[in-house]
Amino acid sequence: MIRIPLLFVAFAGIVAAQSGPCLADAFLDVSEAPGAGPAHPRPRVEANCEGDELVVRSNGIPHYEFVQVTPNPLKEQDYEFRIPSAPQRAGAPTPIPLLGSIGFAVNGVVIFGPNEGPVPAEEQFGDPVFNAIMDACMGHTALEYHYHAMVQKCLSNGVKDGDPSPVLGFGFDGFPIRGPWGCADAECNEVLRYRSSWEEVREPHQDAWDAYEYVEKDSREYLDACNGHTGPQGDYHYHVTETWPYILGCYAGPPVGRGNRGRRRPQVSEAGPGRRPPPGGPGRSGDRVPRAGRPRGGPGAGPGRPSPEEVRAASEALSKDEATVAKALRVEPGGLKPVNLAASARTLGVEPGQLIEALGRSEAPRRPRQNQAPPGEPECFFRCGQSEENAVGCTLTPDHKVMCFRPCDDNKCG
Repeated sequence: MIRIPLLFVAFAGIVAAQSGPCLADAFLDVSEAPGAGPAHPRPRVEANCEGDELVVRSNGIPHYEFVQVTPNPLKEQDYEFRIPSAPQRAGAPTPIPLLGSIGFAVNGVVIFGPNEGPVPAEEQFGDPVFNAIMDACMGHTALEYHYHAMVQKCLSNGVKDGDPSPVLGFGFDGFPIRGPWGCADAECNEVLRYRSSWEEVREPHQDAWDAYEYVEKDSREYLDACNGHTGPQGDYHYHVTETWPYILGCYAGPPVGRGNRGRRRPQVSEAGPGRRPPPGGPGRSGDRVPRAGRPRGGPGAGPGRPSPEEVRAASEALSKDEATVAKALRVEPGGLKPVNLAASARTLGVEPGQLIEALGRSEAPRRPRQNQAPPGEPECFFRCGQSEENAVGCTLTPDHKVMCFRPCDDNKCG
């Protein structure tokens, strides 16, 4: 049973005295917050305007009580994010990455997209909110504590439902993310609760991006495919929503990777995203599987988007309609969903290796194990397209490369 964390947000002032277009004053002052608990480091976040950038530095520790819902411990990070202080819309939206961070919240915690990772198998790339593996603030740990959805009361200074929502975070394109409520007119005589325009077409326990479709709607409270809109003051921003995609469905502006110069202190999960918890223990999460110490999750994370030539080749090789293949690969005209070849193979009813071959791509070669696992630790076995169920800290990337952590990093595997 997930306990509701102790949320002391009345303390939350601003972390920077500056105001203006870069919105540095949107960040919480966490210095007097209760923090994650006595066993964890104190939270830290600071924000400043530097030239044409908003610069945010934090340690990724939540400012409220940490309730563990996955096997992965809470680890301190060393983040620096740099995003444009005056973001601009792009000519066309950009898909968010399938795995890894897409922005950060006003308490310095990173934001992920609305899907999980490749483990466990029955929930591969599923909707983590639907699968109920989030804490009360819609966060949990993998290699770092992060949000897949956002709860306004966890990130605001006592703002009431029905009042215009404050900024709760930022996407890596620089656009702010506001809570669910916003002004419908310039004078704010009417306040609306904004809603997602994505519709569920099947249960999203697995391959969540294929379980939802964007359907444009005319009503004022419905948002665009990126989960944003241009407000009555003429500024574009995102809103968090009760339903998918919860935060961002795509980037409205050009993303700058992990905040352009983001970094994180190398941290390794004690249990590893690929290891199931003991019976009766907390849940599991496999949504982030980069190599330790290597920032991931910006534009281009995961396999590259198939080209029209690759789609045509796959259509011929698999004897399937080209439009069907393009949709399964999520590259149909106007498509904004992140690529996931494992999910595409399931949709097409073929093996992942068969799809990769049909695209004219080659799978990553196997790497032999260099050493044995430390005494008392299970060995980590590496196979193309799978990982040993009882291995410690092993999982797969969307392009079928095995990534692993203790003891496997010591074995120079991955």
